[in-house]
Amino acid sequence: MSDYKINLLNMLIEKKALRISKDKNDLFRFKSGRLSPNFVNAGALTDGEALGMLRKSFGQLIYTLLKEKKIEDFDYIFGPAYKGISLASLACDGLYDQYSINKRFLYDRKEEKAYGDVKSDKLIVGAGDFKPGQKILIIDDVITTGGTKLEAMDKLKVLGEHSIVGLVLLCDRQEKMGDAINVSSLSAVDYIEKKFGIRVYPILTMQEIFFLIKDRISPQIRELWVDYYDKYGAVRMQ
Repeated sequence: MSDYKINLLNMLIEKKALRISKDKNDLFRFKSGRLSPNFVNAGALTDGEALGMLRKSFGQLIYTLLKEKKIEDFDYIFGPAYKGISLASLACDGLYDQYSINKRFLYDRKEEKAYGDVKSDKLIVGAGDFKPGQKILIIDDVITTGGTKLEAMDKLKVLGEHSIVGLVLLCDRQEKMGDAINVSSLSAVDYIEKKFGIRVYPILTMQEIFFLIKDRISPQIRELWVDYYDKYGAVRMQ
């Protein structure tokens, strides 16, 4: 596994952006109603050290994807509000600072702009110079059931003709879609890739995280982690 992935994971733990339950009474409830023994929250990464690591990590990931031709060259990086906004900005900065690749970023408004120059960025900020047919890379922190990513793609329709070259993430939780009771046969990543033809590229997957930290957590928590993915996972934890 790449050193930058290991360094990023260690930072997530240090900054408490990766939180792990202490016991079965300390689980994290998701919007879906699922109770998880772990929680990834990029919103906890608020200091200069953490932002510098994100900037470097996303810059390196995107550069590698371009170099290996896994994604097409693109014009904009789009970060869905709210957490995706800073990630899009950091990724642009990381690409330029490390590799002299200059890209613009976009983000959406939660509410339509009703004052000033409403034509250029009524829903999508930074779209004033957007031209039909330009290409967009989407960036976000975590994918669980995929709902926010589908909403983001729907909002981009306001731009008119465009194409999405891929989706990059801090972490893929590798869960099946649905909620606590209804579990789909497809993961959120599978659904996005099959329905929209958009490839998803995370820096870290939950399987990688478990492999790296399983010896640091108690047997009880390891069992909770394994059980959770037996029930909701697109992969199994070993």
